[in-house]
Amino acid sequence: MKRILAFVLAVMFGAAEAAACAQTASERAACKPDVFRLCAASEIAAAALGDRTGIYACFRAHRHDLSPACGRVLKNHGY
Repeated sequence: MKRILAFVLAVMFGAAEAAACAQTASERAACKPDVFRLCAASEIAAAALGDRTGIYACFRAHRHDLSPACGRVLKNHGY
């Protein structure tokens, strides 16, 4: 239930599109699945409200579990 609520909030506020530090639509698309696969609902909900620190922490904690595409995005942005 928490994940469903977080998803609804993310869609409403565009947080899913703001995955990680991604700047372009293709970068956001590369990381969006990883956000929902690896991060907690509370981190996603916080990102929906503009606080992306939890998403960054999630990605750092799961660096080895990131998809290759999202890993490249983070690397390109110095993470």
